[in-house]
Amino acid sequence: MLKKTAFRTGSAALVLMLGACSWFQQPAAPVTAGTASGGAASGTSAQSNPYGATPYDPNAAGASAAPEPYNPQASAPAAPAAPVSGGGAYIPSNAPVDINAATHTVVRGDTVYNIAKRYNITQDNLREWNNLGPDNTISVGQNLRVKPAGYSAPAATASKPATPPASSTPSAPSNTDYARTQQRPQASGPAKTPTVSTGGVRTVSGITWQRPTAGNIITQFGGNSKGVDIAGQAGQAVVSAADGKVVYAGSGLRGYGNLVIVQHNQTFLTAYGHNQNLLVKEGQTVKRGQTIARMGNSDADRTKLHFEVRQNGKPVNPTQFVAF
Repeated sequence: MLKKTAFRTGSAALVLMLGACSWFQQPAAPVTAGTASGGAASGTSAQSNPYGATPYDPNAAGASAAPEPYNPQASAPAAPAAPVSGGGAYIPSNAPVDINAATHTVVRGDTVYNIAKRYNITQDNLREWNNLGPDNTISVGQNLRVKPAGYSAPAATASKPATPPASSTPSAPSNTDYARTQQRPQASGPAKTPTVSTGGVRTVSGITWQRPTAGNIITQFGGNSKGVDIAGQAGQAVVSAADGKVVYAGSGLRGYGNLVIVQHNQTFLTAYGHNQNLLVKEGQTVKRGQTIARMGNSDADRTKLHFEVRQNGKPVNPTQFVAF
């Protein structure tokens, strides 16, 4: 009996001891983030965050800013803007020129490269003759030498209309035509043809001008017409409007028929188209009023003379110079 009582008393005491241990048990030690060497974080941090070190927060004070995501547009260098001229794409000028001209007036679209190419000279020559910088800067309206100093042969710059009808708007002489002129044998000395009076004379720009033939103007200058058309009879005299030198005489230019071009100085030339036949040769000098051709209808819809005055290659109104 005594043994049973002692056993029960011991069992009860054991239960009480186990319960007391559970009531006063301390919490488990927190897990803290260690350093590279295995050291633990401070107790203060452990007490404030039972899960270890403070989680990464890019907005927290003192925290490093998060790296920006890769943006190829932000990192790539901006592409240079394409060159423009007058609000549109650049269009190079390849207008025909007189390869024997001493000077060239810069027009829209001209560059040192295409000017040198059209005059069959080098870019270095063009820069040297005009004191151009290495950036090749030129401006519209600028006069450039395309021949070395001392060159004084008479020549002209000629341009070609964009869309010429065969009967009324003939094409101006091109580089090829002038080159062909220079390759053919040329006459020398004055032409020996009669002088004809075709009307009054007028002095403009230092040149004394005369009507190129008798007759009425049937097509005025302007629009598609780069000169004037004068009606007449087949075979009537066509004369040089001023003193000069024949720089072209032939029929190789479409829209002009049998054509004569007379150079008066480095600024002015005149052209006479649709002739029946030509009476002068390239290289000959002519006087004002001297017969150079006979009127006809070659490459034209009727018998007429197509007459042009060109100043620095640009068609100008013949009535400003000739007293019609």
